[in-house]
Amino acid sequence: MLLLRQATIHDLTFLIQADLASDGDSMDTMTPEEQQAHRLKIEGFVREDAQKAGWVYVDPEQDRPVGMILCRWRQRPREGGEEYSGDSVFWELTEDLFPEDGRFCEVFQLWVDPDFRRRGLGTRLKVHLEAECRDRGIGMIYTHTEEHNLHVIALNELLGYQQVRRGPIWDAVVRVSLVKRIPGDVPESPVNV
Repeated sequence: MLLLRQATIHDLTFLIQADLASDGDSMDTMTPEEQQAHRLKIEGFVREDAQKAGWVYVDPEQDRPVGMILCRWRQRPREGGEEYSGDSVFWELTEDLFPEDGRFCEVFQLWVDPDFRRRGLGTRLKVHLEAECRDRGIGMIYTHTEEHNLHVIALNELLGYQQVRRGPIWDAVVRVSLVKRIPGDVPESPVNV
């Protein structure tokens, strides 16, 4: 039976490898400076930081994590605000997509070990994040994926996400942005599978 728990510093190596694997990268292709910068970025999700969080599914039989989700708690950018640069994708989304208070959750990364895919772990991680958002009073989740990831788009749409944007974000790769409004009555996430 897999266990879902909050990610800790002990999961850092797994989180780094999973994040890179999701993008088709590895530490071997990075300079030492890039490796350190990436490590610090991912480490931010397991520190006592109220703006970021992460959860992992652990296979207790193998004593290793097999899936993860990382997220950031955000505030919709406001004209003249310092939180987002002018090239941020969030400037391109219409104001009516955001909850009235402007608070939302951005999925930074979702990844499941290939040996554990097609078992509902990605769905359970997303449902758990919805429950976390409800508990925090967050009314929307934002995520994006490359447009060729049709299975990821389909999973998000099955979970109630709506496509709101298609196009490049920080490079030339076309990505699909999706959002889901979180009602106050999201059912609790299953912790064990």
